[in-house]
Amino acid sequence: PKSHKSSGSYGDSVVVEEFQRTVKEEVALEKAKRQTKKKKKKKKESHLEKLKAKASESITEQFLKERKERGEERGRAKHSKFRMKKKQLNPKSKIYTRQEVFFPSELLRLRSRSSPVYKAFTEQYRKIKKETEGELRIWHCHELCCRLQAQVIQCSRENT
Repeated sequence: PKSHKSSGSYGDSVVVEEFQRTVKEEVALEKAKRQTKKKKKKKKESHLEKLKAKASESITEQFLKERKERGEERGRAKHSKFRMKKKQLNPKSKIYTRQEVFFPSELLRLRSRSSPVYKAFTEQYRKIKKETEGELRIWHCHELCCRLQAQVIQCSRENT
């Protein structure tokens, strides 16, 4: 360039042009790195959103299934209760004693049936929650560390 006539030699302008070219290359490289980081971040975020949706869907299905099973058990309990009451045309005291025997045993039966489902549901929920939280963690790198790492890599490439 003609603006660098202080020394007047051709070598100086070549050095300046080489320096400008190097700076442009480094700027372009940094821009490309930022773009790839953005793409990776977007891809990771979309993957995490898919995982969240899948986990939520799975939990909802399990919850609805458990609710349906509980409803069926309640229906069976009501029918057996009505059959017992039909058969019992005795004085009120006998009805009360039979109900006192019926309810605790029925309650134990219902609890024994629902506890494995509840345990499985809570275990699955905890597992999915733990996986999702593990994938949601974002590791941040300080800008200075990133620059130093880039310089170390560049130096090792030049010296190998």
